[in-house]
Amino acid sequence: MSKIIITGSSGFIGSHLKNRFRSLGHNVVCWDRVEGKNIHDFVLEPNTDFVIHLAADADVRQSIKLPDQYWYNNVTPTTRIQRICDEYAVPLIYASSSCIHDWHLSPYGITKKVNEETARDGQVGLRFTTVYGDGARNTMFITKLLNGELQYATNHIRDFIHIDDVLSAIEVIMTNLLKGLTRQTYDIGTGYGNIVSDLAKIRYPDISIQSGNVCEAYDNTANTDKICALGWKANVNVVEYLQCTLNQYRYSNENCCR
Repeated sequence: MSKIIITGSSGFIGSHLKNRFRSLGHNVVCWDRVEGKNIHDFVLEPNTDFVIHLAADADVRQSIKLPDQYWYNNVTPTTRIQRICDEYAVPLIYASSSCIHDWHLSPYGITKKVNEETARDGQVGLRFTTVYGDGARNTMFITKLLNGELQYATNHIRDFIHIDDVLSAIEVIMTNLLKGLTRQTYDIGTGYGNIVSDLAKIRYPDISIQSGNVCEAYDNTANTDKICALGWKANVNVVEYLQCTLNQYRYSNENCCR
């Protein structure tokens, strides 16, 4: 079993990853604000096998209002963690974003671009597309749709990836890091884009369509060639997930969905 440090371990992806690793018997060291550990004070514990760095401010639109905060929380600690892991030859997986493809549109995208530029050998950036599933932020599209709180939709194209598929992708990357994987970045999505308004109409056929924010990329569909070449594939389809979950809400069929 491995000793794994997870930053942002109480966040959406981090909490699922923490529970997954613990269920497999790994020694998980949590590092985030909830644990009373400031990421700016990060230290590497002895005998650490992996560091998975997920802690970050992640709202694209909010980064327009608070660019200095996003730099301070996304760039400063990440650069330090990259340096420490390199110094002690500990493999590092860090959260990048699909925003990297249009990084110039927002301060958030810029921070992720810098993260990738400062990475070193044995460090892998994961360019997550739009992750959904239990525990996702209340401000996210899928969550608002399921909770009946969606007021409008856009015609943006989004690659929605379920949290279970994200976890399996991380596990595949970890296996390949043990084989000596060098500095890399991987798009982590399904490879299929959905028009957001089409998904919204599953529940709201007459929903208002708006143009969205200029800081948001029009299409974040992942190029999954690299991650699939490692033997990974996505298993959850967002349309089936939505239809199934909405049916579960309507008919309380507990066996319908994952």
